[in-house]
Amino acid sequence: MTNSSFRAVYETAGIYDKLLLRHFYVGTEDIDLVADWLTEHYAAPSASLNIVEFGCGTGRITDAIAPYARNLVLADYSETMVAAVAQKFPDAQTICADTGDAVTSLIAADRASTFDLVTAFWSLSYPIGEFFEELSSAGVRPQRDQAVAADQARKFVLDLVGLVAPGGHLLTMLFDAESPEQQLVTQAWETVAPFPDGGRAYTRHVLIDALRDAENRGDGTLTHTRLGGVAWAPTRAAARDWFFGVHFKHHPQLLGDRDLEQVVEEFIDEYHMPNCGVALPSGVHFIDFHAVAHPRASLPDGLAS
Repeated sequence: MTNSSFRAVYETAGIYDKLLLRHFYVGTEDIDLVADWLTEHYAAPSASLNIVEFGCGTGRITDAIAPYARNLVLADYSETMVAAVAQKFPDAQTICADTGDAVTSLIAADRASTFDLVTAFWSLSYPIGEFFEELSSAGVRPQRDQAVAADQARKFVLDLVGLVAPGGHLLTMLFDAESPEQQLVTQAWETVAPFPDGGRAYTRHVLIDALRDAENRGDGTLTHTRLGGVAWAPTRAAARDWFFGVHFKHHPQLLGDRDLEQVVEEFIDEYHMPNCGVALPSGVHFIDFHAVAHPRASLPDGLAS
């Protein structure tokens, strides 16, 4: 039985890895999507890059990026996660802080424009969302001035871009809030409090809009791809724990909701496979901001002269 306390998935050793499902997009696991991108852009690992990963968790995707790193910085707000990843990657610098605070500390340490690769996989919606609302076991408290929150969130994204060295990349993955799985999650959280701007996709909109503004200023080029796929649960129990332990974080208001339990069971029924696994429909937004001098830098030779 898993620990059912609020946010136990992040704060109790072993729970995150136990509850996490494997994700496949167009037949490729999310870790391999990152590995394929690295191969495309850097060929074989050469341990030559300065890399930072925010929201690193226990280092699952870090396994793909670490072979490329000469210097590796790993940040997560959870002491439990940081302890696990520090043991797994003993040569890495670790930062135990919220992503926003970790970014601020790196800028204060003169690390602006020094990272060849700035990454955040699956986690970037959380620090963006925290500008707009505060989540606790007591509920969700929206920030009073949403316009100020939007400005602060945009500045945070631009600070992320500011960490990237010339020619480097900001690489991130976000869940698709419009997928059937995420729509169920949205409906559940809406019973606790409404989301800003009409739904959970607002964090992606903040990110993309800020990166598009950076591109328009000539700071780099934005590539944004959406891929469909599934979160694979080997059993019904694993699918159920994925919803209540990871998506709902054992929030007391959701954990005791009998109507929600019924909705989740019916959803699992719908996507239950003949081999007894559950293929939950999912989607990923794969976002790459390349810090070239200007989008025209990618023109073929002779056209920019």
